[in-house]
Formats: sequence, structure tokens, C-alpha cells
Amino acid sequence: MLSRLALPAILLLAAGLRIWRLDQNGFGNEYYTAGVRSMSQSWRNFLYHSFDPAGFVSVDKPPLAAWIQVASVKLFGFHGWSVLLPQVFEGVAAVWLVHHLVGRRFGHGAGSLAALVLALTPVSVAVDRSSNTESCLVLVLLFAAWALLKAAEDGSRRFLLLAVALVGLAFNVKMLAAFVVLPAFALVYLLGTPFVWRRRLVDAALAAVVLATVSLSWVLVYDLTPAHQRPYAGTTDTNSVLELAVGPYGIGRFVRQVRPAVAAGVEGRADLRDRARLTAAAERTAEAGPRTGFARVFVRAPAGPLRLADGQLAGQVGWLLPLALIGLAMATLREPWRRPLAATHLSLILWCAWALTYAVVYSGAGGTFHFYYMSTLAPPLAALAGVGVVSLWRAYVGGGWRSVVLPTALVLTAVWQLYVDAHALGGVRDLTGDVAALKTVSGTWRSWLHLALVGGALVAAMTLLVVVAWTARALRAIAGPALAIGLLTLLVLPTAWALSSVLVPGPSVLPAADLGRLLPEYNDGRARRILDPDGLSRLIAFLEAHRRGERYLLATSSATLAAPIIVQTGAAVMARGGFHGLDPILTPDKLARLVEAGEVRFVMLNDLSLVSRRLGAEAAGQPIADWVRANGTPVDPALWRTSRRSAMTLYDLRPALGLIRAPTPSAS
Repeated sequence: MLSRLALPAILLLAAGLRIWRLDQNGFGNEYYTAGVRSMSQSWRNFLYHSFDPAGFVSVDKPPLAAWIQVASVKLFGFHGWSVLLPQVFEGVAAVWLVHHLVGRRFGHGAGSLAALVLALTPVSVAVDRSSNTESCLVLVLLFAAWALLKAAEDGSRRFLLLAVALVGLAFNVKMLAAFVVLPAFALVYLLGTPFVWRRRLVDAALAAVVLATVSLSWVLVYDLTPAHQRPYAGTTDTNSVLELAVGPYGIGRFVRQVRPAVAAGVEGRADLRDRARLTAAAERTAEAGPRTGFARVFVRAPAGPLRLADGQLAGQVGWLLPLALIGLAMATLREPWRRPLAATHLSLILWCAWALTYAVVYSGAGGTFHFYYMSTLAPPLAALAGVGVVSLWRAYVGGGWRSVVLPTALVLTAVWQLYVDAHALGGVRDLTGDVAALKTVSGTWRSWLHLALVGGALVAAMTLLVVVAWTARALRAIAGPALAIGLLTLLVLPTAWALSSVLVPGPSVLPAADLGRLLPEYNDGRARRILDPDGLSRLIAFLEAHRRGERYLLATSSATLAAPIIVQTGAAVMARGGFHGLDPILTPDKLARLVEAGEVRFVMLNDLSLVSRRLGAEAAGQPIADWVRANGTPVDPALWRTSRRSAMTLYDLRPALGLIRAPTPSAS
């Protein structure tokens, strides 16, 4: 009876963590949500994943995940929860699918444990409560893994082609991030099928054709459409989505790329070079001590073999790593390895290779890298944890020297968790362990978490060791509950980290779990808006009151200010430099023609985020800014701004139309 209730209870837990207080997350990542609202307004925007309703520039991702969000918006209306709800369902579905994939070969117990671990994985909870694409990516890859295992176990070419087609769909969620599983998939199929090598090579060739066809279908549709008939491809220099896949989301993951527009703007400007050197020095200095506030939003661990041992990175997904690895070793010894490989061995190869390939890629990524990328490691690590615990238990009840492995694994995992939590919150100075003093615990609740972890793991381990020599009946009566206590205590810190995304809204653009968010000395780590809600409402009211048939309500430097205006109004706002303000979309001559045609009136300057400025967007947008200052008239800040501290400047490029004082926004 209890075994039948385990999966529904785990799914309810997963859903609860992802839905509870979801409304506090608003619209999630407003950059993606602006695209969803724009796509819901026309089929052209829908097809080309347009960021703005006018189709000026596209979102810098393929559209599959956003298409699902648009369907939800069409069904339920445009609300924050209708945009976030698809990710909740995708996250819960991933928990169910992991249970199925693990349970079908390792038993219901292993499947339930794997599902429970994934349900509580901190980064999974964080991304499933956001509008980012990782939830969809993980779910599609899990379906591809199911098809691949069927193909390898049954020798089915049909399921192999289905598996790679699903990976192609995952490419249309987040491009080359989906292809990281391909070495694991190829290894499983080549080792698992009993066919001669000629048949395997033919299958591999067919799979490559299907993979390329499905993956590049939307890319080719986009790039082969004449440029004037579609949005500019966001975050590219050549207006090509293929460049996006190969450059920023390919090479750019490993090597920091300098955009040509930035290089041209920075050349010969000593002040910008000096600023870049000062920024780099400040970042290096920040590494010496605990990171607080907004600094905790970004990954600072340097690329290298020990990167994923960084506390904040390991805290996203790696809490049960020692237990999973030790259990994996016991699982591989349980039955002999011979050809053809057993179905259990194929599953082990899949989960290990999946985890290893992503770990290698993330360890070597010297370009763009964020905490939420770790969500692709969550399914294989959860699966290995479930398999590992069951394998350790079987070794324990089998007697002999292997009986001590399970209690040892529990203690080692508890020590590892203490290290992760301490390092993430500034308690360990380096990864070598030369200085491993715990930071003074903030508040009694965190000290109780550590006490529960240490005490529970030690009690469970000692109990398991004591009953090794007892009878089988005593083993069942005492050892089972002892193991349950040990596992529950090992889930205390992961659960606390997962709750950090539930109790306090984290950064919407870069979702991640962080226990420091709950500690006062670390602040909440959220990025500050360049305009508060009242200021945004007043600006929108002013712009709408002075709109005289222009196509664009406002032209902004980047998506930072454009996104919330689009989300709030559904009006066309021009992000003239794309996401970060680095895209070479607009020139002064083009802007002049748009103004002459009556399509643009108001332009905002000095509205770049701190990150965009550090990337060089100020230099890239300098020609446009100079032209606006020379040809526009500054608007009195008292007419549209609530705070005098803001550096933003609004320019009117059609001042002859006259200005009136903006109406005060209603309280609603």
C-alpha cells in the first residue's frame, strides 16, 4: 500500500514546491515573457520568436519552449501564472519520468528515491518556478533518453530515430546545450545493440540525418527568410540564427567573445580600457571573501576540474554526490558485465555518461555560464542517487565487508554537505581544504540544520554498524528505519536550499537556489530594477499620453527597460541594441528615417544595466546616442520620472508635437 502511495506523494511534493507562492515571482524573466506576449499577438511573431510586438528583434533562443507558454497564455489569458505554469508541469512531469526510467530496471524503491531527489533538487525547483527554458529542455531530453533505452534494449532503429528527433526538438529549446547528451546516447546504442558494426554505422548515419533535419528546421526557415520580412536575429552580429548557435551558444560557452560592435567602439578609448581593468580587478578581489548581495547571482568559480566543487554550484544539484558515486560502484559489481549488456548496465552507462559529459562541459566553460545551467545535471544525478541507495542497501543486507559501505557512505555524504553549505556561504577559503573552518552560524535555525544533519547521519551509521551481526529479522526491524532516518537527514540541507526559491523570490533573469537569500548578512541577491514600479507606471502613462500614431511607444538601448514595458502594455517598444544593447541593428541613418516616417518619437538614453555596460554596450551604442543628443530635445524629468536619482534621459525627436504633463497612474 505504501509503495503505491509513494509516487503520488512525491509528485504532490514536487508540485507543491513549484506552485506554492508562485505569484511572488510575477512574470518571471521579463525578457522571455515580453517575447511570449509579443508572440501571442500575431502568427509572424509566433513563428520568428519576436521579442517585441513590432517584430524588430527576436529573442535569443529557439521558440519551442516559448510556443508552449504562448499556448498557455492563449488558453488562460496573459497573466504571470499562465506564463510560469508550463514550467511547473514540465518539472513535475520530469519527476514522474525519472521515476519510470529508473524504476523499470532497478525497482520501485530506486525509482521513488530518484524521483524524490529530483523533486527536492534546489536548482530544479528554482528553474521550474521561472519562465526560463531549462524545464522544457530537461523534459524533452528525458523523453529522448526513454526512446534511446528502448532502442538499445530492443535493437530498434525506429526508437533510435525517435530519440535523436527528440534531441533535435531539444535543440530548438536551447540549441547546443541539448547536444551535450549525444556522446552518452551514442555510447549506449553502440554498446547495447547486438548488431554487426555495419548495421550500427548505417543506423548512426540515419540518426545523424534525422538529427540535423529536425535541429536545423527552424534555423533554416528563419535564416532563409529575407531579413526585411522577419525580426533581426537577437544577440548576433550577422543577423543569423545559425551564428547564434555556433557563436554565443557554441564557442561562446567556452571562450569569452568580443562583439565587433564593442571592439570598434572601444578601440582607442583609454577610459573604457581602464574601466575594464578596474572591473576585472574588483572581480578578482571579490573572490577573496564571501560574496554577498547581487554578486551571488553570478558564477565566479574559475573554469577547471574543480569548478563544480564550488559551494554555490554544488549546492544547486550535488548534495548526494558521494552517496551516488559509492552506490554506483556497488551497482556495477552486483552482476558481471558481458555482451550483450544487461538492461541495467545500459541504464547505468546512460546516467553516468550523461552526468559526465555535462560536468566536463560545465567545468571547461570559460564563456557564459550561470547557475541554472546545472539543472541539466539534476536528472542523471537523481537517478544515480536512487540506484546507489538501493545498491548499497542490497550490499548491506548481503553481509560481509560490503556491509560497512552503506554507513560509511552516509557519513561521507554528511561531511560533503557540510562542506558545500559552508563553502557556499563563505566558510571555506579555498577548494584544497587547507582552511576548512566553518563560518559562524547565522541564527539558530541554520545551526539546527547542521545538528540534524550530523546527528542523524551518525545515529543512522552507528545503528547500521551495530546490527550487522544480528539476525535477518532484527535487520529488517532496525536497519530499515535507520537507513530511512539517515536518508531523511541527508535531505535536510537540499530541502532548505530548495525552499530558498519558494520563501524568497530570487533573481528572475538568473534563477538559482541560494540559502544565503534567507540570511540577512547576504541580502536577497536580487537585481535592482532601473525603474521601480511607480516610476515605470509614470513613464508608461507619459508615453501613452503623447503617442501620436507612432509605431513604437519608445526606443530603448536594450531589452532591460523594453521588456517590462512590453509586459505591462503589450505595445511595441524598440530594443535598438537587442538583449544587452550590443546588436548592430540600428544606425543613425536608419533611426533618422524612422523618425521622419513618424514611427519613432521618444528615445531613452543611459538606460543600460550594469552588466550591459560592463560588456561594452555603452561604447557599441555611442553613435546612436550622439545622434539622439544632437537631434532630440531632453524631456523634463518631472513629466515622466518619480525619482531624481535615475541617470536615464528621455529625448523627444518630434518636439514640435508638444508635451503635456502625464496623468498620474491609477492605484490599480
